[in-house]
Amino acid sequence: MNISISSFISGIKAAITRHDITAHDVANVNTAGYEESVPHQVETKPGGTKISHISKTPNQSTETSNTDMAEETREQIINKRALQANARGIKVQDEMLGEVIDLLG
Repeated sequence: MNISISSFISGIKAAITRHDITAHDVANVNTAGYEESVPHQVETKPGGTKISHISKTPNQSTETSNTDMAEETREQIINKRALQANARGIKVQDEMLGEVIDLLG
């Protein structure tokens, strides 16, 4: 597989994982004592990204969740933009390869 396509796919996978984590945090916003999950994204070699691990933000209260809805909304927007950017990268790569094939043919 082309390294740039692989990089775009890894970005999409990471964005989907981040989206799932954010959705889980939002779903538990009213769960007493819930600790917000935080994904940690790292670069991979030769190119790409992945979620290396997921940590929990300590919650000092047993009566409320420590999920910040404004932060979760911001994360959802970032995840959406990451998906769009990586999908666009794949589309542009496909168009460029099509042009090369047309030139060679």
